[in-house]
Amino acid sequence: MNYSEQHFRNQGAPPYPGPPMATPSTYPTPQKTPQYVPSQPPAPNYNTPRVLHIYRDGITHRHMTITDEAKHLPLYKIDQNSGSVFSSKPHMTIANASSSQTIGTATFHNWSRTIDLEIHGRPIPFESEGFFTRSYAFSSPAFGERLRWECDGIFGADLVLVNARKEWIAKFDASLFSMSKTGKLHVVNGSITGVALDEIVVSGAAMVQHERRRRANSGGGGGGGG
Repeated sequence: MNYSEQHFRNQGAPPYPGPPMATPSTYPTPQKTPQYVPSQPPAPNYNTPRVLHIYRDGITHRHMTITDEAKHLPLYKIDQNSGSVFSSKPHMTIANASSSQTIGTATFHNWSRTIDLEIHGRPIPFESEGFFTRSYAFSSPAFGERLRWECDGIFGADLVLVNARKEWIAKFDASLFSMSKTGKLHVVNGSITGVALDEIVVSGAAMVQHERRRRANSGGGGGGGG
């Protein structure tokens, strides 16, 4: 053993500097990886009425589209048969806009004031409430009660759907001065969806078309379809 080795043993290991011991206060803070959160549309407020917009596909009322409140999402398609009232084919067909599945139909008659509705394959008579009234009523399977569409507004082009307690279920506002829009359908309870909403749309569309036919036959022109 030489002198240098003996000196090293006698003095002990020199305090070679090393990395400082990490303490809890000096631990590096882990960086969080930002998470991508896709933007979501605001949830609908079902405490307020729901508004659907009805547009003509062209200059006539033969083809129409019903959209959501934002006017971007088509919900229903309405097609009208131009045949005579003596045809066995339904005069109006309402279909789901995305699936093209038929939701309901309406057939009008010259010899009867009753309009034959069919909603999800179920026949539903849409009956006049009297010769001197412009109200039509039907027994709703979805609501479990009798509902009635009746005319409203100064020109009688607007319509309201009420129950036996005179509570409003829906309201149709005609766009009298629009070249492309038929009107707006206000559903009082925004939580109404599914078959109940289908009943409102099919019966309302039939009532609007019935009033248009009545005005045309009386020489009043197209009226509330504008």
